Amino acid sequence: MKKVLKVIAIIIITVIILSVIGFNYKTVLASHKIKDVVEAGTTVEEFTIPSDVEIVGVGEATHGNKEFQEIKLEIFKKLVKDNGFTAFAIEADYGDCLAANEYIQGGEGDAREIVNNMMFTLYHTDEMADTLEWMRDYNMAVNENQKLRFYGFDMQNPDVTVPYLLDYLKKNNIDVETSELEKLTDYEAVAKGENVKKELADIRTELNKKSKEYLDYDLESALHMTTTISQYMDYEKPDQIEMLDYRDKCMAENVTWILDLEKQIGGGKVMLGAHDGHIGKISQLGYQKTSMGGELKEKYGDKYYSLGTDFFKTTDNIAVTREDENSESQRKNYSLTSADPLAYQAKYFDDKRYCLDFTTLSETEQKSVYDMVHSDVTMGSIGEGFADVYCLMHWAYRIDKVPADLYDGMVFYYKTNPIEPEN
Repeated sequence: MKKVLKVIAIIIITVIILSVIGFNYKTVLASHKIKDVVEAGTTVEEFTIPSDVEIVGVGEATHGNKEFQEIKLEIFKKLVKDNGFTAFAIEADYGDCLAANEYIQGGEGDAREIVNNMMFTLYHTDEMADTLEWMRDYNMAVNENQKLRFYGFDMQNPDVTVPYLLDYLKKNNIDVETSELEKLTDYEAVAKGENVKKELADIRTELNKKSKEYLDYDLESALHMTTTISQYMDYEKPDQIEMLDYRDKCMAENVTWILDLEKQIGGGKVMLGAHDGHIGKISQLGYQKTSMGGELKEKYGDKYYSLGTDFFKTTDNIAVTREDENSESQRKNYSLTSADPLAYQAKYFDDKRYCLDFTTLSETEQKSVYDMVHSDVTMGSIGEGFADVYCLMHWAYRIDKVPADLYDGMVFYYKTNPIEPEN
């Protein structure tokens, strides 16, 4: 009887092991050293962006890892020092970043409090506060024409922008009807329709009357606020895919506005921080027609550089899918693997991360690496809104795409750790 139980136990254990291996076979297959990739990789410190690039999109494979927030500041520092960049823009509404920009210009406040007041909890972190503090310190040490600015290029939350616009109108004695616009400050009772659009059009007319021969930053900012609010007025679409496309197109338009403004000020170079799915040259989603990065690549060509990121292992702090619109948003840590063989190679670098510039890989001298980044690779991609059951669904946090189709280069991490946001 003992022998029978022993055999049964062995069979059960074997089945469990084989099931685990079967479920994670891609992870197992990816877990080996690829010498050519390791030799082709560079450190972040050695990584360079071409001097003629005007927009760099730095992606994050997840919204909930410290390393992806840290790399944005690290790359931005290099771009400021080596490439003359003067603007940093993130995946947040324009109005949501105005307090941060005022702070880095020397305004009053506390960096931690400012980031904690941003709409998205993924920015309520020490890493984002460190970014603002570095930009503020930098600005305090340079001339006016070298100062940095901080922007948001999203358009989903007009309620964070409207108060700034109304305040500008009041301070500048611009008398125009705003009763419908004021309702937008109540997120639960957002007013839409032609009445809001009419008020915005009237405001733009009055603002344009104030235009001057010289650049008035505050006036241009107010005009742009009317644009981002108008964008939101047309955001709701009958089809979810149309909404995704529309948002990315609007974000690309807002990046163009930021770039044009920066060129008037004197810098003319902008770094973007957003999810990989937005900064990629094509959409990660087969059903989505475009991406912000795709729009920018089509408009600016090689002057737009898309730098993606990926992990091999992650413990990711993700916003959990809410039961209904009235339930509070919560975040939770999930441990996952990407099954990305390129990310696994970060294991063999001293700091467990490395960069690959796809645009400089030789098709002949580095053929195996070139072929790899120009073929389908399983990569990690995790946005906000997750559920426990998704851990069993690889399609919920992995994509199979050609890296070089998505990005001009990538930063790979062997392991990434969760952000610790304050609510």
